[in-house]
Amino acid sequence: MRLLRVLGKSAAATVVFFLVAEIGLRALYFARNSFVAYVPLPYVVGDDYGPIPPWLDNLLILKPDDALIWKNLPNARRAYVDIFTPVWQDSDRMALLRRFAPWLPAAFRRNPVWRISLNEDGFRSAPMAAGKRAGVLRIACIGDSWTFGMNVNQDQTYPARLETLLKQQRPASQVEVMNFGVLGYSSFQGLELLKRRVLDFQPDVLVIGFGMNDSDVGGYRDKDVLKPGEVHWRDRVKAITGHSESLALLKYFALLLRFHPHSIGEFLKADAKADAGKNNDAVNYDEMEPWTRVSPRDYDRNLREMVRLGRGHGARAVLLDNELWPESPYRPVLRAISRDEQVPLVDSLRIIQEERARIERNMEARFQLEPARAAARVDAAPSSQTTLIFRVYEGAYPVARQLGIVGNHPQVGNFVPNTVAMRDDGREGDERAGDRVWSYRAALPPATRIKYVYTNSGAAGRWEGLDLPHVRELQVPTSADGHPVYVPVETFGRIYMQADNWHTDAVGYDLIAHAVADILNAH
Repeated sequence: MRLLRVLGKSAAATVVFFLVAEIGLRALYFARNSFVAYVPLPYVVGDDYGPIPPWLDNLLILKPDDALIWKNLPNARRAYVDIFTPVWQDSDRMALLRRFAPWLPAAFRRNPVWRISLNEDGFRSAPMAAGKRAGVLRIACIGDSWTFGMNVNQDQTYPARLETLLKQQRPASQVEVMNFGVLGYSSFQGLELLKRRVLDFQPDVLVIGFGMNDSDVGGYRDKDVLKPGEVHWRDRVKAITGHSESLALLKYFALLLRFHPHSIGEFLKADAKADAGKNNDAVNYDEMEPWTRVSPRDYDRNLREMVRLGRGHGARAVLLDNELWPESPYRPVLRAISRDEQVPLVDSLRIIQEERARIERNMEARFQLEPARAAARVDAAPSSQTTLIFRVYEGAYPVARQLGIVGNHPQVGNFVPNTVAMRDDGREGDERAGDRVWSYRAALPPATRIKYVYTNSGAAGRWEGLDLPHVRELQVPTSADGHPVYVPVETFGRIYMQADNWHTDAVGYDLIAHAVADILNAH
């Protein structure tokens, strides 16, 4: 009996301790988050940022949903600091994500910021009335983070720009553009959202943009996530303990102890190894289907059903391509749907590639560069190789010593950073001394796929002075006349027409809005 009393007191003390700890942590997190002005989003090469601190959970804008898997949090207001930017070391970016102090460190205070505001339904639009006024053209944009407007402010999303354009082009008409974009959504979730919410608003036009998340080989299928089944006792325990901040914090520290982040050099090696193992065989999605969020076959069915449902409710459809992956197997499916269903398709990839090429031409004109004349001053490479001149403008990041290049070939450092120096002295292929466009000459075999990054004034052999968390790549061309081939001028700290590895920037969203407006005005 005495032993039972002792055990009972110990159990009671333990419960009290965890209860006090739970209350204390919740109060501490609430106090901390009330001072947060800017929320960092994790952007690291390969998404290798490890466990996310539990004190950030209350700043998330997504919440679980029994029908849609997840949905946006109503009435959320956030300001996100862009950390898809250069840092001295990757540990600086990691430290920002783990930082408990609510204010930004000095190194990130000048970074761009983008703000979101969600309405009472959880969408990035003005308040939406279910009833449609007579004479109003109502356009529903349904999609993922491209529709939501990742990395841009409220008025820079493509639905917001589309509404502004149409009101300018049709001053006598009334136009409402509704943004039903949700981060991470697949066509499976989009179809459910269309059935449950979007059609209730009686849209006249339905702009559909999915694909990027469908192709994610995440280890599960979206259509299996919400299937009813027997709930195991372990799941019940997890559902209860999952709300415990104390256990979440303990789990976070346990995961953190086991987390070993990889350097950008390791990702470069992995990227190069993956490329070396590729062949020309098509990806077999029949084999990958059990682990793919939405297979191309289901993607085809989902989009065709969206078009059918829209038409059944009097809405015409416009399809929107939203992938930066040129070889995506979902793009041919999208084109086939456009052809078969006679639905207009906005080719976002082509729009972005054409604008990127225009930017590259303008960079040469801006710095008065003349590759043809400069090539005549460079010794020709052996016939079996191409002399390639890499060029990068230092942009907004002053150079203390020099810019460097490092990649997957001995000519570009063979994965050892800050050992291959670029030059801005008008020699060895550099076109103009002191113009802040740095150049490097390399002799490479044609058809070689080069994966590379730039660095800024770091120590030899150390991953310092890092560019964006992005691996650049190109395939070495054959020189028709033996003269050097000049790579288009890149910019340190910038990928033209991209805000990160997966999304376009504000210019791209604006061009997409113009393309959609042109389609609507033509029909």
